[in-house]
Amino acid sequence: MNGPLNARQPRAGTAQKALEFNLDPLLYGSIAEIGAGQEVARHFFRVGGASGTIAKTTSAYDMRFSDAIYGPSASGRYVARDRLLRMLDHEYGLIIERVATTRPPESRYFVFADTVAARRFGVESEDHGWLGMLFQHAPGAAPSRVVVHVGLFDETNQDQQEALGILGVNLIDSCFRYHDDAGQLVDSLAENLAWGRVEVDSVELDGPAFAGVDRLAMGLRVVSSSLGPVVIFAPDGRVALPADVLYRKVPLLLRGTFRPFTHVHADMAARGADGLAAELGIAREDIVLLCEMNIARHLYEGVDEVSDLQVRVEMLNALGLHAMVTSHLRFFRLAEHFQRHDLRRIAFLLSVADLHAIFDDAYYAGLDGGMLQAIARLFASDSKLLVYPNLTVEGDVRTVANLRLPEDHAHLYRHLVVNRRILGLEADPARLVAFDPEALGALIAAGDERWRELVPAAVQARIGELRL
Repeated sequence: MNGPLNARQPRAGTAQKALEFNLDPLLYGSIAEIGAGQEVARHFFRVGGASGTIAKTTSAYDMRFSDAIYGPSASGRYVARDRLLRMLDHEYGLIIERVATTRPPESRYFVFADTVAARRFGVESEDHGWLGMLFQHAPGAAPSRVVVHVGLFDETNQDQQEALGILGVNLIDSCFRYHDDAGQLVDSLAENLAWGRVEVDSVELDGPAFAGVDRLAMGLRVVSSSLGPVVIFAPDGRVALPADVLYRKVPLLLRGTFRPFTHVHADMAARGADGLAAELGIAREDIVLLCEMNIARHLYEGVDEVSDLQVRVEMLNALGLHAMVTSHLRFFRLAEHFQRHDLRRIAFLLSVADLHAIFDDAYYAGLDGGMLQAIARLFASDSKLLVYPNLTVEGDVRTVANLRLPEDHAHLYRHLVVNRRILGLEADPARLVAFDPEALGALIAAGDERWRELVPAAVQARIGELRL
């Protein structure tokens, strides 16, 4: 898959957006950029008419100059959210102080800012940035704010700068055009950018323009709009960056639909974390469980897998768990995603039944190298598959040791087991059930009370509250 099939057509080209903005006599503000040139400002100056729209552009590259203007960063980093917020607040204050009393009362003011680490010659680093807008959605209104975190994946510094410029123009245009439609605002951020050039993993909307906006829903929109393939929700419900959640941690990914989260999932999580800690010789506290829900089939085939997605995220958060929504169907794609964040160790937690999919040639249709290429890419990093037993309807317990695969795949499977890339887990026999735990939704819908025996008390209460 090279990109989403439901990609939206852009409203207008980048130059057209910049020109339309410049021709509005009631919009006025500043642009401050650090780390990747004056790429956003350049678009507005190149199309003409910027003198009526842009009060100032600035770029403080030297750390001493940046600290003198915006103050030292609390995090000690210059490509950081707190640095961006300081830039926005400082520049917006200057706009209001210097021109608000001299311009027409119908004017609306703004500041765009970014702080970016773009590719540098001969330096291996994470290429990413923070972009933000502080703007008035109506004359005289208190400012509203949009903050975006983005990864840059072009191969050259010049191409990354170009992508940043397009993204910045989109953000400025969308804030004024779609402030009353937050979903459309998020959707339009990557217009005129080829799929895969940038990945957005966080969009924050605050202020009076977004007073009624559900922030969790906007976080989900990042993935459903194909802006980025991964979004993580911390237990408090806020979108969290992978770099923050996984700093000096090992991610343990448990994929499921979680309709709902069951005792089986809880036992899998506990056994998986214990097994991974023992295998790697690390403390269990150094492992982060991510309950992953994949929506690839929704994006590529239109299958309805998202109607209750927000409820499931909230339910996982209520259990104190990190919820992760992704659009990468194949496991090796997720492994590669985390490698981009310099995470070489990653573990996937799955049931024995899921192994059949991983060793099914049909699962890799369209991939030139088929299963062998996918397996090689999955384990290119220090990835591991932790496999939980499965109880059949006949009462047999299937494990890593007794799983039977077609002979043409059995040798590869044994190689991975012997080399401890696939690890078998034990299970609590009392937790094993002879049907897929994801099928509990049918019991709940039918009013069959047996479902209550199979889920944690907090899930029971939540389902009752929602009348699911």
